Amino acid sequence: MTSEQTIALITGANRGIGYEIAANLLRHSSKYHILLASRILSSGQNAATTLSSLPDIKGSVEAIQLDVTSDSSVDAAAAYVSEKYGRLDILVNNAGMFPKNPIRREALRSVLETNVVGSMSVTESFLPLLRESQEKRLVFVSSSVGSISQAADPESKYYNPGAIEYRSSKAAVNMMLVQYWVALQKEGFKVLGADPGLCATDFLNKEVVLARGAVGADVGGERVAVVVRGERDGEMGRVWGEYGLSPW
Repeated sequence: MTSEQTIALITGANRGIGYEIAANLLRHSSKYHILLASRILSSGQNAATTLSSLPDIKGSVEAIQLDVTSDSSVDAAAAYVSEKYGRLDILVNNAGMFPKNPIRREALRSVLETNVVGSMSVTESFLPLLRESQEKRLVFVSSSVGSISQAADPESKYYNPGAIEYRSSKAAVNMMLVQYWVALQKEGFKVLGADPGLCATDFLNKEVVLARGAVGADVGGERVAVVVRGERDGEMGRVWGEYGLSPW
């Protein structure tokens, strides 16, 4: 990378939406240097090698180990970025999980640990590095299924009792997004949310979600990337996605 490049760290980026966000940014401009964060370093390295070999890639990419559920891993990643670059321009909290444990209280604990606590852990560790940047962009990957008003609207397709644990976690992410926006905007931070929509990835059963109208992961990656690229900065402190601004 060069000193003029924009350093963007994307959590959970070795596959799925995170990978497609990285690919989108790398195709878009040579200004991006992507820190491809993954729980297992070798998985991230393989993904980074694949991205680097694509013919239309303009930016640069490197793998970094980061498990959002491990404070020591998160802090080690922040220390690495601090020592090597001294700043971080963009943080994309993308890492997430969909619980499949039939015991709901256990499922809720696990999904909150990754989707909510993990996002806060990463954000808190990297805030000092974001403060060293002129960009200061903080993006939370959320979901329309976290909208409380849609969940309570009988006319909405989200008016159903499914995926309670996951939907609750995304509602919590939305609150976290707003709280960080309120707290950090006076420092010049750009805090936004992005909703990739229902996408056919390994996150859920691909055949099932395709039958429900899911789009490709690259489409979801584009929906997040436009927020990362600064094309929706008129919607600070809100979630942008398939339907425009997502209602709370």
